Amino acid sequence: MLKPYISSHLWVLGSFGERYVPNGYYEDMKLEKKLEAMSEIEGYNGILVFYPSDPLPDDPDKIVKMLANHGLKVANTAVENFTDRKWRHGALCTNEEKIRKENIKLCKEAVDFTAQIPGASLRIWPAHDGFDYPFQVNYEEGWKYLVDSYRQICSHNPGVKISVEYKQKDPRQRQYISNIGKMMMLFNDVGMDNLTGALDTGHALMSQESLAEDVVILAMHNKLNEVHLNENYRDSDPDLIFGTIMFWENLELYYYLNKYKFSGWHEIDIITPRDDRIKALRLAVKMTLKYDELAKRLLEHRDKIETNLGGYHFSDNMELICDLLFK
Repeated sequence: MLKPYISSHLWVLGSFGERYVPNGYYEDMKLEKKLEAMSEIEGYNGILVFYPSDPLPDDPDKIVKMLANHGLKVANTAVENFTDRKWRHGALCTNEEKIRKENIKLCKEAVDFTAQIPGASLRIWPAHDGFDYPFQVNYEEGWKYLVDSYRQICSHNPGVKISVEYKQKDPRQRQYISNIGKMMMLFNDVGMDNLTGALDTGHALMSQESLAEDVVILAMHNKLNEVHLNENYRDSDPDLIFGTIMFWENLELYYYLNKYKFSGWHEIDIITPRDDRIKALRLAVKMTLKYDELAKRLLEHRDKIETNLGGYHFSDNMELICDLLFK
């Protein structure tokens, strides 16, 4: 069976500045030290690269070579179109034509950048595309602009996969692509084969979803492109260390990722302002591999598990699983 390819963005070793501690909980770590630390973690394979790519080089070939020198790969790419105030009304859905066109141009540049990296796909998170109050936005207009923006970007190079990451809220109180159902609606309305989904476990938990069911929905429609791994208590998105809270949900997630032979990147997406950053990343990688290992153990008994599912024999399944895991 496939072994997970595990990645993260550089921010997992960042300073973690936020509104309560704007200057961050740590001093920023030098790029070289980040790469060195990541390369020394067993089971860690690659880095998500943002576009624009600072602090990494702006040439894709140079990035590939730099990471290769540390035994790492470029996992995927993502557009940085959410940290500037100009995107506050939404980069994709805004009725401000100049801003919307600027974002589309930026995203098309990111598509060209991504096309030069073998096997990479591009993530476009609709971070500010939503609303906060009743009577604040024109919902129909916003949705139409959102669909048109994604369609233009996907059409630029249909050979490059584009991933959408849904989220219930934050930074907006209500985001247009807030759950798996609305993301599937977006796929339908855009109508492009290269538009795919990023399943962020924290976002799915916050939306009160089943992680395993989400995998099935996306896999059934050939839309599961990447998985982001973090934790929460289903009430917000603090990006806690993956594998530390929702044991059964995470186990079922990995059962189905293995069942559907998921071959994309497993991206660690955590924030650890009160713990050692490198140790936290190492723990998240270790937990990912452990859940994968446990799930593979269950899949050796897939016929029995699936028979119990078919007969709605929950107690029998849990007894079987407990006997297999807790010896």
